[in-house]
Amino acid sequence: MRRWMVLPLAFLMAAPASLAAQEGDSPTWWAVFTEQVAPENVAAFEEASAKMHEVIVANAPEGMVYYTHASPEMGYSYGIPMSGMADFMDMNAQWMGMVDQIGWENWEAMSADHLVENRTMNFYVELPDLSYHPAGYAESLADKPVRHFDWLYPKPGMETEFNEVMMEWVALYEEMGIESGWTAYQAVSGDDLPLIVLITPATSASAYYLMSEEIDASMGEKGQDLMMRSMALMRKFEHEEAQFRPDLSVMPE
Repeated sequence: MRRWMVLPLAFLMAAPASLAAQEGDSPTWWAVFTEQVAPENVAAFEEASAKMHEVIVANAPEGMVYYTHASPEMGYSYGIPMSGMADFMDMNAQWMGMVDQIGWENWEAMSADHLVENRTMNFYVELPDLSYHPAGYAESLADKPVRHFDWLYPKPGMETEFNEVMMEWVALYEEMGIESGWTAYQAVSGDDLPLIVLITPATSASAYYLMSEEIDASMGEKGQDLMMRSMALMRKFEHEEAQFRPDLSVMPE
């Protein structure tokens, strides 16, 4: 998160054409920055991040928002909601202005760059038709601090068929009145596309898997059939959990 404000112009120029092409539909976009930290450096990184967070909160301009998640596998992930690429440019300008106010020397002195092994940044767009939001669903409920991530990789050329099966999952969950929901996102940048990400909030990782087993059992043959059809359209899938970190986030009141 240290160098969001110095994103090179070359990167912006190289952003996928699909970013601009889909903006007219006013979807919810996310710019997600991820930092990987070696296990032996996590304590020092946490300490530096907490101090920097205090300074950011004290100097954050109006409207600055980002949500932080962390896990040993995913590292530290910072998600910034946007309505399109214009917001991304505004965010970049916000960070530049904030750091100017703090002072570049002060900012660099607080930096934990030397503890970060790897950084990535990608864009995602929400897919409402592939999301399931039962009554009362909210991704940021205080009593559900864990996020379960399903990384689904459709076979190239099979995206339409995969999306259709995903919508069948939504319909089946609605039919059965399942209380647990998810939000679906499409990755529009990255090295391993196509990619769909499902994010499900849960009270804990164990609670998620217990709930998932109960749902699978209740769906019976319908669920098994959909699972087989889904797997046939994917080249691979991955899953992991992360902890929502409000203490390292900047959120609306």
